[in-house]
Amino acid sequence: MISAIVPLLALASIAPLPGAAGFSPPLPRTAHWPIPCTRTPPLTSIAFPQDGPLPGLPRPPNPIPALRAAVSSHRRRMAASRGWPASVYNEAMAWRAAAAVSLSALYAARGRTDTLIVRAWAWLQTGTSSLPRAFRHDHWEWGLATAAFFVFIHAYLLADRAVAAADRKGRVHPWKKYRLQDQNELVKRRRRTEHGGDGEVVVFDDAAFEGMPPVQQAKWHWKMWIFELPLYVLPLYIWDITIPRRAAKIASWSAPTTLKICSDVTCGLLLYDLGFFVCHYIFHRVPIFYRLFHKKHHTSTEVRAADQVRLSGVEEVVDVGISILALNYMGAHPMSRSLYNMVIVWMLCELHCGFVFPWSPQEVVPFGISNGSRGHHAHHRYNRYHYQKFFCTVDRLFGFVHRRRAKKEGGNNNVKLA
Repeated sequence: MISAIVPLLALASIAPLPGAAGFSPPLPRTAHWPIPCTRTPPLTSIAFPQDGPLPGLPRPPNPIPALRAAVSSHRRRMAASRGWPASVYNEAMAWRAAAAVSLSALYAARGRTDTLIVRAWAWLQTGTSSLPRAFRHDHWEWGLATAAFFVFIHAYLLADRAVAAADRKGRVHPWKKYRLQDQNELVKRRRRTEHGGDGEVVVFDDAAFEGMPPVQQAKWHWKMWIFELPLYVLPLYIWDITIPRRAAKIASWSAPTTLKICSDVTCGLLLYDLGFFVCHYIFHRVPIFYRLFHKKHHTSTEVRAADQVRLSGVEEVVDVGISILALNYMGAHPMSRSLYNMVIVWMLCELHCGFVFPWSPQEVVPFGISNGSRGHHAHHRYNRYHYQKFFCTVDRLFGFVHRRRAKKEGGNNNVKLA
């Protein structure tokens, strides 16, 4: 009972006395809680101005037109820096968007992709058809790389021949504006004319090449199938037949995930590129190494896809060895190694192809971190700069990017590099 009285006394001690400020008489017994209050009119009944700003306030500016103008100006500036018309730059941006969507879709659907990879791996491990048996063979990796070289090198050969055939007929092939040697010759002609100049921005569209004589390309390196191919295949063939090992290793691997394959390929390319940068820089900085080991690769200043395999014996050992060490250090899965071989062969051929298509890695990869054929073409012209193959992060760190290309705005890279 005392416990029930104490709260009542405490409440009475803080309650206001009758007549004091804030005192309200007790509610009658007939009252209901809560007491209805005066209703305020709904917002819909309040009159607001329907059109125009509030009285006395200016209309806020519309940011959409200014944003569109800024984007359009940026696109024109970036297209001019590449020497491309706006339509080609828009096509390159479309390829970049497609690559971003594809990677995002691959990540979002990685669960289903992992299921398909498990089934494919089980088939490759135990299948009796031709492809699984070839996959388990010790010659699989270098055989796949050789086949990929054959396909990609001759694909760019067909592109060169298509442009040359159109030149003989007096027409401008749509791919001519993408070929770096033609761009270089066009810039030289503009500079020799009275209207040319170092500050001129040259746009590489089809009309710019009208009436320009065909360029004299370097001879196609057909001897690669006689010299470089046996030099690449024979050591690996002897190693495989001496120490057979691939089938046992494949049996011990479990199925990879999508992210595992992507990380193996990406990190393998990064490690290979870093190791190649060190060796490539040494070949250029030590004169005797350059004369004995690397000069053969720099036979032509205007490179073509077949020049990728124009290597000395030491260069082939170093190049292939760096790639194998990178994959072994990463502990790459056999499926990752197969995909890596196809990707790196294509990137090597694209690096020496002499074309810059809108879907080239240097245009699709953002932030200018991809070197691509334009940077490597400059390396062969000047015999310096761009010592990395696929990326230019380390080159930028040490100042080995061509000083003209390092400017991201306010210039035509192709004019400056010519």
